[in-house]
Amino acid sequence: IKNGKMKKINLYTMLLIALWLGSFLSCVEDKGNNVLSEINEIKISGIEDRYDLTSYLETLNIKPEIECTLKDFSEDNLEYSWFFCRDSASTSNHSHEKISTERDLSYKVDVPPGTYTIYLQVTDKLSGLKFEKAFKLYASSRFVRGFYLYGDKADGTVGLDFVSMPVGKDTMLMKDIFINSLQVKGAKDLIFTGHYNNGYNALWAVTHDSQYAIEYSAQLEKVDIIPDKNIDDHIYTTLSSVQRPFHLTNISPGTYGPMCVSLSGEARSRLIITENEIFVGNLSLSEAYSNPINRDNANTDQLFKPYPVAFYSAAASTVSYACFFDMTNRCFKKPGHRVLSSATKCDKPSYDSESPFYFDQNKYTPVRQIVHGENGYGNNGRSCALMNDSDGNYFVYAFTAPTDYSSDPIKHYAKSIDMSVAIDFARADYYAFFSMQSIILYSVDSKLYAYDYNRNDCKLIEDFGAQITYLAMEHQSTLSPTNFVVATYSDSGGGVVRKYSIADDMNTIKVTPHEKDVWETDLKVVKVLWKYSTY
Repeated sequence: IKNGKMKKINLYTMLLIALWLGSFLSCVEDKGNNVLSEINEIKISGIEDRYDLTSYLETLNIKPEIECTLKDFSEDNLEYSWFFCRDSASTSNHSHEKISTERDLSYKVDVPPGTYTIYLQVTDKLSGLKFEKAFKLYASSRFVRGFYLYGDKADGTVGLDFVSMPVGKDTMLMKDIFINSLQVKGAKDLIFTGHYNNGYNALWAVTHDSQYAIEYSAQLEKVDIIPDKNIDDHIYTTLSSVQRPFHLTNISPGTYGPMCVSLSGEARSRLIITENEIFVGNLSLSEAYSNPINRDNANTDQLFKPYPVAFYSAAASTVSYACFFDMTNRCFKKPGHRVLSSATKCDKPSYDSESPFYFDQNKYTPVRQIVHGENGYGNNGRSCALMNDSDGNYFVYAFTAPTDYSSDPIKHYAKSIDMSVAIDFARADYYAFFSMQSIILYSVDSKLYAYDYNRNDCKLIEDFGAQITYLAMEHQSTLSPTNFVVATYSDSGGGVVRKYSIADDMNTIKVTPHEKDVWETDLKVVKVLWKYSTY
């Protein structure tokens, strides 16, 4: 047979097959009457191609529209099946489960954050034909962006809430997200460090007698203590003066900005401050720390007690150096090496004068001690320290921490607190510096005050009628130096966390409450901490 003739026969055969398939798809045989019946075709609509919901929180509600081509066809002859598929790059790993047999879907998204496929299958029970409509479900975490609220429950055990702030969605308070399988008590501090990758633990719950590594993955519905994860396991010291077990007071540098990027940058320098030690390390090598550096000589075991804040310039995107306050000898000191992570001791600044204040507080009579210190934001990296003496006098020091060993802290000013104007200042439970102006916020029992130590003006901001349990500036969530947070607690009313703004105005004290940023909790809150991390 010639090739041309063969092609014509194949073409003719294919046309016959196509005509036969078309007849089959449009009609089915009614075996009882030996006649062909028209197929009921089903069209599914009213379902979007994509749904964005929050895991462990929201419910997916869909009411599909079903259209049948046969006018007299009853929907009673339809069967519905909804299938949930866990997306996978590998076909062999694909799995799906039937989640509903109802026409309308109401599905609680109790699955880890991720991308999933859901499809509706409608079956014509008379013909057995199936029709499908698939769509994507993007389940996001409620623990990616928001504030941790850390404190004690009414029974004294530690609790954790989360103010969930998903982008483009309403803010919600997620209560009691901490399992607390060990039933630890006595909340003191919560530390979230941020990290360059997921290799180092970033969330630590500090109590009055210990500290615990906490799960922080946004994939989880609730978090718990990470078993067998201890600060002690990373410290390799030979000094007899080191006091085990260690009691964590701070990890520096902290996190910076809305995305919680670590301030330590590529150098990955990390400082761990305990009640009695300062340890330094470089995370680009490993999370390991040798002998503490809070000593005046690398050949001695004698340690000075550190104030639990590493002073550094928050004006920079990375931190390569810092300074400390020696509470034993009452003096500001800096690491004794040009590379922070290589330091083995601390040194006094190379030069000291009374203008505007001494680094060595022993040069004052009576000698001065630190009361409160913090790093500012939005003020070119200045830090502030509140000092007092045995005569009941208080002073504010403003300075910029050194960025390397060759420089000393840069002094800016020293101001006295007028105790006749600053009401009950010595009785304050908490202090917070508004770094844009010469204003210090402080709380006494249930009352919140603001004192301008330049204009010598004191103002009662509010009497909450409940004990203030936390007060601090809040820079990270919006990168605004004017925001601060106050937490209160009473046995009858529980806990309340409120956010405020203070005006950047040198002529007045003006505080404005954020009406939408008020969160009621069952906890006696001791720390409010911003988190924006997908880990």
